[in-house]
Amino acid sequence: VLGGILLSRVCQFFIECYAVRMNNGYLRFQAQYLRRIRVPHLETLDAQSAQELAEAFEQRDVDAATRAALRSYGLDEIPG
Repeated sequence: VLGGILLSRVCQFFIECYAVRMNNGYLRFQAQYLRRIRVPHLETLDAQSAQELAEAFEQRDVDAATRAALRSYGLDEIPG
């Protein structure tokens, strides 16, 4: 489930908010940025979302992970 959240574009949005952009648009990615991401507690997720996140991670399906993560965070779309 955590892998699905980290694979999603929701997580990418958080990282882009925290990280510094270097030359050529690359993000300066550090472990401290991962620690700042707030993820929903597993107990608060419905079984369907948890299953979809896990399956998306296993299949490395970013779109499916993003859909399930948006629902898990209670969002309709990624802000911005």
